[in-house]
Amino acid sequence: MAGGMTMESFWEGFEPFGGDISYVNREIIKQVSVFSPHPLAAASRHLVEVGGKRIRPLLVILSFRSLDQKRDITYAAPIAVAVELIHTATLIHDDIIDRSSKRRGVETVFKKWGEVAAILSGDLLFSRAFGLVGTHEIKELTEVISDTCIKLSEGEMLEYRHTGNTDMTEEVYLEIVERKTACLFEACTRCGALLGRGDREVVECLARFGRYLGISFQMVDDILDITGGDRFGKPMAIDIREGKVTIAALHALKHTSGGDRKTLESIIKKKRKSKKDIDVASEIIKGAGSIEYASKRAEWFSKKAEAELGSLPDSEAKAGLVKIARNAIYRPF
Repeated sequence: MAGGMTMESFWEGFEPFGGDISYVNREIIKQVSVFSPHPLAAASRHLVEVGGKRIRPLLVILSFRSLDQKRDITYAAPIAVAVELIHTATLIHDDIIDRSSKRRGVETVFKKWGEVAAILSGDLLFSRAFGLVGTHEIKELTEVISDTCIKLSEGEMLEYRHTGNTDMTEEVYLEIVERKTACLFEACTRCGALLGRGDREVVECLARFGRYLGISFQMVDDILDITGGDRFGKPMAIDIREGKVTIAALHALKHTSGGDRKTLESIIKKKRKSKKDIDVASEIIKGAGSIEYASKRAEWFSKKAEAELGSLPDSEAKAGLVKIARNAIYRPF
């Protein structure tokens, strides 16, 4: 299911928001360009300037525009920029924890500048993001972003504690995903709704949309990690390498027996894994029908997300949110 469309086709249909998207992208670059000419500044700019999917700023824009088509984008842009800076900061810190060497097709900040610079550059991006959010007139935005960053840290720690845990349940997996990935998606759509002055019911519906979309998005990431090869700017099967137990691995552990299960357990728990280990584990997961299971779960959460949009009035922005939910499971990245 995942990977069934091109990058170009994924982005078709967002032309009505081209001006908003372009403005926010310029502001993202601008915010990291103000740092002084210092090695720390270069490290902080590195992943931001390389690019990325920019899904999170788009969610802020579309959620905002689903409720307010008149106000200038400058009103919502600081929050759209902030969520992308926060996302990038978490990636930089993730790469330190995982000792990763490649991200978005380039060297990670950790690999290029070292651990200290990576820690501090991530902190710098967090600080810049908090500054943007804190100056906005809607003070609830600060609370949303603060709570989200706490959850992100808790999710990272929970995942770390369960590394190599082949007895982990799907409930624990979902808790990790909700905190480590989905909570930032939820923050994007919640903030967009607050910026659009939605009533409490609409705010909560859009927040749930973001949460369910984030879960679906992460499940597709788990699938692509096994099926996508290294064409996504990072090594293949990195989750298996790092002992992370994904939705597909969980299913395989539950639905294999005998030698295959013991082999998969052994590989996941291994500190150092060979290419052969990675290949064997990937084939066991594929052979157990676990990719198909993960795809169905991702699709279920995608549909659950879309259902939350029922209370929104029809608009191009709502159609954009629906498109993201439907295409998330077919995305090529």
